[in-house]
Formats: sequence, structure tokens, C-alpha cells
Amino acid sequence: MLKHPKFLAIGHLSFDVNIVDGGSPSDRIPGGASAYATLVAKKHGISSGILTSMGDDYPVEEILSGIDVRGIKSEHTSSFANYYDGDNRNQVLIASGSKIFESEIPVGWTQPNILYVGPLLHEVPTDIVNWFKPELSCLVPSGWLRRWGPDGVITHARDLVLSQRKKWDVIVVSEAEIANLSIEQLRLFSEIICVTRGQLGARIWKGGDWVDIPAIKSAPVDLTGAGDVWASAFVIALNDGRNIEDAGMHASAASAIGIESIGLLGCPSRTEIENRLSDIHL
Repeated sequence: MLKHPKFLAIGHLSFDVNIVDGGSPSDRIPGGASAYATLVAKKHGISSGILTSMGDDYPVEEILSGIDVRGIKSEHTSSFANYYDGDNRNQVLIASGSKIFESEIPVGWTQPNILYVGPLLHEVPTDIVNWFKPELSCLVPSGWLRRWGPDGVITHARDLVLSQRKKWDVIVVSEAEIANLSIEQLRLFSEIICVTRGQLGARIWKGGDWVDIPAIKSAPVDLTGAGDVWASAFVIALNDGRNIEDAGMHASAASAIGIESIGLLGCPSRTEIENRLSDIHL
């Protein structure tokens, strides 16, 4: 097991059941923001670890071989039904995993190069950035915005309330999520705000200016996890010293590749991303 993973992701592992354009439900597909993010990191040659909570039914050894997965066992693995209509997704919660506590952090895991926090269901507190001293921190706050009732139908909150002493370096949200939030509010919490927009690409705010990143053509098969692939590829490129525009294009290519396969199978390597970018510039 890794003593000091350079890329550390935190959040539930999960299963997704996809229903596309009113079709039949898929089988349970292993996923979770932390899984997508660390697989991208691993395929970039970066040592990776996950702090999580999941049930015994999640195929860790099969799906996440080579990634150091730590945390507590839960009675259930978080599970979602995803109803897709084009780029639009409606979700229903099927099951939820357990909370993740600071006491679960392994010795030596508090100073990763990259900290990637992707809560799915409020499983970690909003001051979690204070637990670590990373070189670069990234928050994908989808799980802190989710709300649900007895029927499991998920809606999104209109406010993101974070209790933290220091800012995140990067926050990544989807266009659907930002519809209920103000950019002004997010600027209080981060130096760089990324808004992913599906087929329209992405917009990145830094220092008062917006940078538009185009989408890269692809043949979509499964849109689940696209935002997590985008976000992890973006912060990896930033950590490599790339500028905002180059990191955004790296992320755009990663996302285009990722949605061309089912679930975690599409997480791209650095070489695959570079090849896709080379193709569009020929």
C-alpha cells in the first residue's frame, strides 16, 4: 500500500444505473467521483489513493487495481438511477453509504500533491480542506448541493455553504448546478472556478476574467463521470505547470475520450489525451 499518494481523492464509491432516452435500465455500473478521478491520475502515472466508504459489493480489486483504497465499510454502497435526455440528467437515490471521518485518514496522507474532494451525498464535512496541506486542492461539490426526500428524487440547493479557513485552489461545477448558484458566492471559496457545459465545452474564471474552452467532438456512449474526468485531468495539467487554456484543453480531450466508453473504462491516459489533441490540430 502507498504511504504517500500524490493524488488523493475523497468521497463515496458508487454504482450507477443508467436509463437513456426512456430505454431499459443498465446493469449496475461501478463509479463514484473518487474512482473516476484516481483512475485518470493513475493513467497519468501518478500514485493515487482513495479515502471512501462503500459496501462489500463494490469490486475494488477488479476496478481499482493499483490504487490504494482506504476507509470504512458501509452497509450499502451509494447507488443512483440516472435518467438521461441528451445532456440533461435527472437522478434518483437508491442507496447511501456511510459518513467519512477525519480519524480515517491514514498516517502520511495529509500532504498529497493533489487533493480531490468529490462528495456524492454529504459524506464529508464542508471544512474538509482544513484537514490537509496539499500543493493543489480541487473541489467538485455536487454531493453538497444534492437534496432528496423519501422518494429519492434529487434536486439541487441554491446555496453552497462552506465552513473553511482557507480557499480551494479549484472548484468545478456543472452548468446545471451553477444555474442555482451565483458565481460571486463561489469566488469566496476558490481562486479558479470551472463551469462544465457538456457539448458547449467549459468556462473558467480566474482573476476576474473568463476563458472559454471548446468541447472536443466525440461519440458519446455514457455521460456519467464526464465532469469528474474533466476536473481531474484539469488539475493534473495545472499541477504539471500548464496555463489555464492548455489545462482546459487537456481536460476537454479527457472528457471527450471518457464518454466514449461505459463507466470507468473510459478514463484516459496522458498519451490518449495528447493523441486526441494532436488529431484536432492536424
